[in-house]
Amino acid sequence: MALAPKHLRADNVKRFDDAAAAWEEKPQRVALARKVAEAIRQAIPLAPAMRVLEYGCGTGMVARTISPHVAAIVAVDTSPGMLEVLGRKAAEEGITNIETRVHDLTRHPLPVENFDLVLSSMTLHHIPEIEPLLHRFFAALKPGGYLAVADLITEDGSFHEDNSGVAHHGINPDTVRDILARNGGQDIGVQEIHTIEKPGENSAMRRYPIFLAWCRKA
Repeated sequence: MALAPKHLRADNVKRFDDAAAAWEEKPQRVALARKVAEAIRQAIPLAPAMRVLEYGCGTGMVARTISPHVAAIVAVDTSPGMLEVLGRKAAEEGITNIETRVHDLTRHPLPVENFDLVLSSMTLHHIPEIEPLLHRFFAALKPGGYLAVADLITEDGSFHEDNSGVAHHGINPDTVRDILARNGGQDIGVQEIHTIEKPGENSAMRRYPIFLAWCRKA
């Protein structure tokens, strides 16, 4: 698996640590997380006995939203600062079924754990090579388990104000579909679920669509 240089990984972690405290102050981020959680609930039959892994969870906006519908969530991120905010907000909201872990799944697989659902939102475009990561997502699933990934559709590089730590200017949904199929995914679905609007040149609003791709492990 190709890796970003160590200093770049460290820079990325620091960047998210520094942003964690104010992460949910942007209404667009909150709205996106709600849309992703809603789309996952529509695409995947969540159940009270399900054990879920979210990778790149940030402050846990998606995890906290779906937590009432599943048994347990392991929320994983490389940023301790993000996970600290998640833990505090979960406590404030009375959520007791989310466990947080600092872990870089692009470098090390998780110990053998059979999850019913693995999900990730707005993380893939920060990963230089996404197929090895998606392969590890599959490895963490039990047979018949579900995988769901949401991300920005390919754009021209204008979405982020600062492209430091951005490996891809969005992701082609067809690329994700192909990777899911190569890894044995069944009942694959891909759908545009949300659009983020940002002011562009001359104050004209630019639209950045978000997709959700999901499948079931054979």
